[in-house]
Amino acid sequence: MHSRTRRSAFVKRVCHGRVGRAGAAHNPHTADTAVAHRGFGPLLSAMVTLAALLLGARHAAAQAYLADDPGEWAGRVAVEYTVGLHRAKSQMVDITMRVPNPAGGAVELRLPTWRPGKYLILDPAGTVVDIRAVGPDGGALPVRKTDKSTWRVQPAGPGDVVVEYSIYANSLNDRTRHADDTHAFLSGSAVFFYTDTLRDEPLRVRVDAPEGWRVATGLAQDPTQDWAWLAPGYDVLVDSPLEIGIHHLTSFTVDGTAHDIVIWGPAEPDDERLAADFSAIVRAQRDVFEGPGGALPYQRYVFLVHAQPGIGGGTEHLNSTIMCTRPESFTSESSYAGFLGLVSHEFFHTWNVKRLRPAGLTPYEYQRENYTDLLWVSEGTTSYYDDLTLVRTGLLDPDKYLAQMARTISTERRRPGYGVQSLADSSYDAWIKFNRSTPNDINATVSFYTKGALVSLMLDLELRRRTGNQVSLDEVLRGLYRDYPLEAGGFTTEQFLAKLRVLSGSPFEDFFAAFVSGTEPLDLERAFESAGVALSPGDPGEGSYLGLTERGGSVSAVRADGPAFDAGVQVDDELLTVNGEELDGSLEEYLESVEPGTTLVLGIERRGEAREVEVVTGALPIERWTLERVGEPTPEQRAVYESWLGQLWPVDDAAQP
Repeated sequence: MHSRTRRSAFVKRVCHGRVGRAGAAHNPHTADTAVAHRGFGPLLSAMVTLAALLLGARHAAAQAYLADDPGEWAGRVAVEYTVGLHRAKSQMVDITMRVPNPAGGAVELRLPTWRPGKYLILDPAGTVVDIRAVGPDGGALPVRKTDKSTWRVQPAGPGDVVVEYSIYANSLNDRTRHADDTHAFLSGSAVFFYTDTLRDEPLRVRVDAPEGWRVATGLAQDPTQDWAWLAPGYDVLVDSPLEIGIHHLTSFTVDGTAHDIVIWGPAEPDDERLAADFSAIVRAQRDVFEGPGGALPYQRYVFLVHAQPGIGGGTEHLNSTIMCTRPESFTSESSYAGFLGLVSHEFFHTWNVKRLRPAGLTPYEYQRENYTDLLWVSEGTTSYYDDLTLVRTGLLDPDKYLAQMARTISTERRRPGYGVQSLADSSYDAWIKFNRSTPNDINATVSFYTKGALVSLMLDLELRRRTGNQVSLDEVLRGLYRDYPLEAGGFTTEQFLAKLRVLSGSPFEDFFAAFVSGTEPLDLERAFESAGVALSPGDPGEGSYLGLTERGGSVSAVRADGPAFDAGVQVDDELLTVNGEELDGSLEEYLESVEPGTTLVLGIERRGEAREVEVVTGALPIERWTLERVGEPTPEQRAVYESWLGQLWPVDDAAQP
């Protein structure tokens, strides 16, 4: 078993000074961008070259942010923002933006329609209030809106244009913008305008905050000005949220690299434990992508945490993350375990999607959907590694991990949409399906998070099986990360398949056709067998099945695999009687004593009208699977288990060799 004997240096303090200098070490993975011109006409060839240069420059700027001296940017700042927070208690944030305009032409200002990490059109422009602009002489300039997220300013001549606007900041749980009398959280894509022509130019953000407030952000602190931060371009600003206010700070280092944990809200953290556990996660995931003991791809990392009742979830950023959790995450062992899973998930994104990104997501197009069929890798593979990392570091017991995995499998196998939508389609349609839920989702869709995690697990164990435990998904991710950095334009499914073939010596096209682009049932039994773990079905139990889920007497879901679906029962029907009699308890309890094949008459109310629906009950399906280690593992199974989970096969389960 791994033991947590190594502890990083940590500092506990209520933040009484700015959480300063951000940045990161240079990413050692570089690749030249090659553009083939053969077969293109001169004009098209030039356009392709220009696009490649712009792509390379944009990603080079992001990487430079992680290494260069920010003092150099200070002398080249093109766009300046000032954030005014003296109306934060009213949830209003005031922004002043200065834009250079030496040519004197029209200036088009845009606000993104979505934020990276949330594949959904959010349209934050809807919370922009009272936009106005002035020229260099202080005179008012006309401002006209040209579409839902674009404003055109018409100057009278050359000179800087100053734009003032306000943001209503009342969106805490989606991690975009929130302000009150204790803090302001600002995610750049929901707050800061940009111009297409200056998107890649250095910028400065000044903060004017109430007395006693401090700033935590992954942005680089401006060495030339107080209360100012710098970025080499707008993309970095979007990927570096600001937490401004009163918060708790814990700092620790991993191999000399600084990390901050910044907590806003009524939390009671154990700073020493946080530092030790976060450090273990950082090291383990660093080893996956950089190789054991490799360099971290940043100079400083900031874990931003919002601890408030009723919130959850997280969003990854370039050298920071924002995570929402309940205050009890710091006082309850079970809640803390769940919180560590969130930490592990978001930090894994430091590589997987922030630096190893599908081609369809790079560079970001802020005014429309960005399509890829690889979100199952960006999110699903990350979901696979979040708890796996905790097991490997000794933060999660292997038996608990297997129990959690069994519950996930049970839920997924009971989902009718499991055989309808492919992982690739789920990824591509995230904008209109996964992130826009309907009552029929259970019948028509799968989650690229959940099923993506299961397919990633299968891929990992299949690699180990085919190569005699010499190659795992760790090596594949490391290879993709090295070969397809952002400046090269991201990676494709074809390149993923090629990397699998090179490392394993065998093709994976059939695997992808079945489980990624197809909807064949996942052969998880075979996958787990290679690690000496048996996946077994439970007993369906007594009673019968309708395929209904009810909450408070109302139907909340109708499964397509149940008789109620074909009988015409609908979501939101209010269940009143069964065979003319009112139910004493729930419908589920009633069905426990009903034989399959029994005809029932359901009395329902639909939109105020009483109805009767006749339905014949079906047999109960298997709803629960379990995962347990086999009693007598082969040496090969035992070796796979131990390298997969990073833990020894328990002595109690098998005799010592």
